Amino acid sequence: MKQPYLYSIYRTSNIPELKNLVVEIAAQGEGLKVRVTGISSPWIRFFIKRFLLSHTSLGTLEKREGNNIYSIYFPPIPSPAHERMFESVISTLIYKRPVPLAATIGITGQCQYSCKHCSAAGRNPRRPDMDYKEIRRVIDECLALGVSNITFTGGEPLLYNKLTSLIASVPRELAVTQVFTNAAALSSSLIAELKSAGLYGLQISLDSADPTEHDKMRGFEGAFAAVEKGVREAREKGLLVGISTYATRDRIERGFLPSIASLVSSWGANEMTVFDAIETGNLRGKKELLLDRTSRRRLIADMNDINRRYRSKLRVVAQSWTNSGRSFSRFIGCLAAKFQIHITAQGDLTPCDFTPLSFGNIRESSISELWHNLTNHQAYRRPVLTCRMQNPGFRKQYIDTIPEGAYLPYRITT
Repeated sequence: MKQPYLYSIYRTSNIPELKNLVVEIAAQGEGLKVRVTGISSPWIRFFIKRFLLSHTSLGTLEKREGNNIYSIYFPPIPSPAHERMFESVISTLIYKRPVPLAATIGITGQCQYSCKHCSAAGRNPRRPDMDYKEIRRVIDECLALGVSNITFTGGEPLLYNKLTSLIASVPRELAVTQVFTNAAALSSSLIAELKSAGLYGLQISLDSADPTEHDKMRGFEGAFAAVEKGVREAREKGLLVGISTYATRDRIERGFLPSIASLVSSWGANEMTVFDAIETGNLRGKKELLLDRTSRRRLIADMNDINRRYRSKLRVVAQSWTNSGRSFSRFIGCLAAKFQIHITAQGDLTPCDFTPLSFGNIRESSISELWHNLTNHQAYRRPVLTCRMQNPGFRKQYIDTIPEGAYLPYRITT
């Protein structure tokens, strides 16, 4: 006898216009069953189903406790944390009241490496990093704002000695937690501690499938070996693992993405994120590395080919696709001040990790006040499809005017 589906109920209690909305959602193999009631608008009903079912197009990465995991960036579906993410998406996209899905929080400025492409370069070394109480307050205020993904960054977050305590402080029913790391300090015992604290996934940086090239780009011999060891051991202990890399025009021409995908799939990685090379940090002035229309098309083609080939084994998400306007990506666009915020290790709120503009500091204002400042600024009050940091007009007005030698992020005033 066929077992009935176990539906979870999603509601949108923080959206007055949808006070009667009821979304019933259940995992069905690699897919989802969705029923929507309590809403008269056929367009909103269609959008809700389209959004939820869009997760399923490439299959699941894993199943846990009867729930489907489609990306390390999203909570399991269905789950209370994903219900929060769902409500944020509806508020942001339909009612134009932005609620961030994700907060990346720098918890230390320390790092063992000297990466050629580091986006965090230019920070003021005399300004103190946030202390533990300040970071805890940032986490709590981000959760109160509606965030459903808390990601710890740096510097190198594994160098922060209270990382496991921070992870454990995030209630699983509110948000999932990730750590972006270079893996240098990732021991077997630390992986076990991170998992025990409740970590959802690791995002490990890998710049090349060639060990020598990766070590050179990181400025550290043995960096590649640490990544391989870290990925394999984290997967053995049951953590989700993503690989973070970046695309330049030259690397795309050399076919870097298929070679990395083949390698990390053999290690057991679940997902890859491919960021565009952005002229920020140590890449400022390196215009020859930036992507053009031809390289973007090839990158998206490589991404699609890998996703077909490795379905449910390895997922690739490329920034060039999310900014392309293709399919559901037309609802995504630039994540900054729409779905994401970044808080630096020194407490500055910036639109994203790659934008060297500060909209204030947590030592002066609450996260809610800083989010209001950001989303009401003329450059961010309206969503845009493409990355602002790659827009010549935005750069001319806000980035190129940053004084030479100024510490970053630079406080924006107009």
